[in-house]
Amino acid sequence: MRRTPVLPRPAVPSRLGRLSATERRVWRAFPHGELVDLRTGDAAVDDPAKAHDWPADRVVRGEVIAALLLGACPAAPGAVAAVRLAGARITGELCMDHGQVDSLLLLRGCRFEGPVDLDDAVTESIDLSGSQLTTISAYGAHVRGTVNLGHTVVTGDDDRAVHADGIRIDGSLLANDVTVHGPLSLINAQISGQVALKGAKLGNCESGGTSLNAGGMRVGRSLLAQRLEASGELRLPGAHIGSALVLDGATLDGLGRLALHGDSLTVASEASFRPYPVKGGERCFTAHGTVRLSGARFDGGLDFGGARLTPTKGQPALRGGGMVVEGSLRLNDAFHTDGEIRLTGVRISGHLDLCDMDSPDALLTLYAATAVAGIRDGLDAWPKRLNLDGFTYGPFSDYVAAVHRVRLIGRQVRRADRSQVGGFRAQPYEQLASYYRSLGNDGEARTVLLARQRAQRAKLPWWQRIPGHLLDLLVGYGYRPLRAIGWAIALLAASSAYFSTVRPEHVSTEDRSVFNPVLYAADHLIPVIRFGQSEVWQYHGVAAVVTVVLTVLGWTLGIAIAAAATRTFTRN
Repeated sequence: MRRTPVLPRPAVPSRLGRLSATERRVWRAFPHGELVDLRTGDAAVDDPAKAHDWPADRVVRGEVIAALLLGACPAAPGAVAAVRLAGARITGELCMDHGQVDSLLLLRGCRFEGPVDLDDAVTESIDLSGSQLTTISAYGAHVRGTVNLGHTVVTGDDDRAVHADGIRIDGSLLANDVTVHGPLSLINAQISGQVALKGAKLGNCESGGTSLNAGGMRVGRSLLAQRLEASGELRLPGAHIGSALVLDGATLDGLGRLALHGDSLTVASEASFRPYPVKGGERCFTAHGTVRLSGARFDGGLDFGGARLTPTKGQPALRGGGMVVEGSLRLNDAFHTDGEIRLTGVRISGHLDLCDMDSPDALLTLYAATAVAGIRDGLDAWPKRLNLDGFTYGPFSDYVAAVHRVRLIGRQVRRADRSQVGGFRAQPYEQLASYYRSLGNDGEARTVLLARQRAQRAKLPWWQRIPGHLLDLLVGYGYRPLRAIGWAIALLAASSAYFSTVRPEHVSTEDRSVFNPVLYAADHLIPVIRFGQSEVWQYHGVAAVVTVVLTVLGWTLGIAIAAAATRTFTRN
């Protein structure tokens, strides 16, 4: 019977020297992709942070693992070769830079005493979950699968921790509950799947340092970072996220700089900064430092409901100049900040939602902003300081009388000192009046425009306010023209009573007509129409002055009454 020949084992490269018993075990397992598990089963003993207490038979050199991955040992026929190792202390450097790796690398619960170098390497999936490392460098690397750093601790060294600028990952980057002491750099990374940073702790306490630097990063699916804790600036400028951005319950501390730098960020779905439910309550999104989203675009809405923003002194809490929100912008559900919410030039296709906002001491700046679908609010939700110049919007969710809405405009800040209210801008009044006109309520619109005149008058010196007070009293600056009828009736009664006590003189001694004080007063008070009394009777002295004043007031009130009639017919 013919026997199948046994293939000789490939020789171990001489540069590796003599392999230890554990290394020979890893070498034999590699062609078949078998797991070599060195763990004891006791979680306390197997903690990579205590690897210095592990025995020598749990030590594997990094160069041995690298040699296997780079082709020193071929796969067994019919098997998928892989390094699968758990609970090892890996000494030296694990270096595969510029290498071609066709095997899975799985090193779970291991302790790395040297750096991991994957610069410009092409690899299959990498799983380092539960391990402790010093640094990872994967600049320009291409991973044809998934990178798993879940529950991994990266201690960092010389201002370096995870450096993966330009990395390309065909799958996802899974880093839930990762702890990184130093910067996590993913500048211009391309990740086809999702980025998961749930419960991650990213810390860089260096002055001016960043916790996550992912400018220009492109993520095919979502970036999920619920309960993230970041010390140092979180940078996402120019990043593109193909689905949702979720930072619910995250805590960002910019350490005196920006908490979140998201200029020109693009999110294809909704971005959420809401509270995260935890046992016994919820954990709010919290930012210490400015959340900057200037020029960002959110195609599914932007939700800061319940968030807590604490700005750096002299800086806004939320800055979104030129931001585009295709859905709704929510600053509701007890959203709180004492700083400025600066939304200059923002375009919101949906609603601006301020319901139950809890930021009375904030400054809400909506200069040149637009809320196409309108505003959801309550009168108590608005901050005490507002900048509404150029703000245009659709309908309010709840109808409120103009007299109450006008009080909100009275919170406009001054140009010279934005800490003080009482500034005047005409546009917010015009916009609010336009809203009431769109409902067909011309009376409420006139209430708003009358308030605008009064607010404008309040900015004049006292002597220049006198004519305005008179015009307001008589006809409400023309926005209360029917008031003129009441004044006309009162003047007619008063002047008739006065003329009945003072006897006039006949213009002609031959005239025998009887003097009627009511018709005489009407002759002077009512323009155009004549009753014949003023042609045959006349006064001298004080009474003559009264007739002149009555004539002037009559023309003034007549013009106001005509304006009232015109406004009634035009509804404008």
